[in-house]
Amino acid sequence: MSAPIKEEVIEMTNTIKDQFTADMQLAGLAVGSQKRYLGCVNTFFQETWLAPDAVTERDVQQFFIALRARDVAGETFRGYRFALAFFFEHTLQRDWALFKKKSRRPRNAACP
Repeated sequence: MSAPIKEEVIEMTNTIKDQFTADMQLAGLAVGSQKRYLGCVNTFFQETWLAPDAVTERDVQQFFIALRARDVAGETFRGYRFALAFFFEHTLQRDWALFKKKSRRPRNAACP
């Protein structure tokens, strides 16, 4: 009989998590926002199974596309976008065009 397979969940290392937390504190994010950002970033790593240093801009883009495909609420999507942008730009010092794009909603024509 073979040994059971041990399932390993990819998460941020404590060093990166500590740096991320320090960066959020220095930026003045409220404690509640810090917890939400940590949750979003942890979920990203759990769902993608990637190590922080292995993540590419394309990986994050595909994650965002998958969120849209699951039809998450707009506020939920924005939470992930802001959390991941903060993490990759501030903590990992990634300069990606993905986070420079402004998301714009189409404006409805004014009613007469």
